[in-house]
Amino acid sequence: MSFNFTNPSKIFARLYAIFCPFYGRRFYRKLINALDLSGDEHILDFGSGVGTLGKKLIKLLRTEEGQLTCLDTSPAFLNRARRKLRNYGNVNFLLGNIQNLNIESNRFDIIISSWVLHHIRLKELDDILLEFNKCLKPKGRIFIIEYTKEPHGISEEKILLLFRNNGLKIVDKFSNKNTLLLEFKKVN
Repeated sequence: MSFNFTNPSKIFARLYAIFCPFYGRRFYRKLINALDLSGDEHILDFGSGVGTLGKKLIKLLRTEEGQLTCLDTSPAFLNRARRKLRNYGNVNFLLGNIQNLNIESNRFDIIISSWVLHHIRLKELDDILLEFNKCLKPKGRIFIIEYTKEPHGISEEKILLLFRNNGLKIVDKFSNKNTLLLEFKKVN
């Protein structure tokens, strides 16, 4: 089954907003613990969707120093995220493909992508990972939560190969059933 994540129907957007917190709760808890934030980090939530994870992340950042950037290709999802995070002044929203946004180099301490990569063609993933590498600070980290059961998901082997080929090294891994939480860092 194929879903339109760029222009979702209102019904799909509502169901997605309900489903994400339920399905993701175990991995979100693991991710929050693995982040070990001080509060002044700049975080990119790549494929932020309706802001479910963003709402958890923003509470861990100090308003003066910490910054969350929610990036998504869907105006509908990004608008829902805006509403969900409207009470926080340290959130930016970017609409579009990361490859076309000219994000400055070395901007983010952390990049997070949860259940996004398997929706992107493999050819395009190389370009996205190049952008991740460019906009990640030298000691920055990338966290991926991904569904791995094919044909809908993307295999662990493909993920590891893609990241390795783009100058990123695996640091840690947690898996449960058909889902992985992976942590990567830049290879210097």
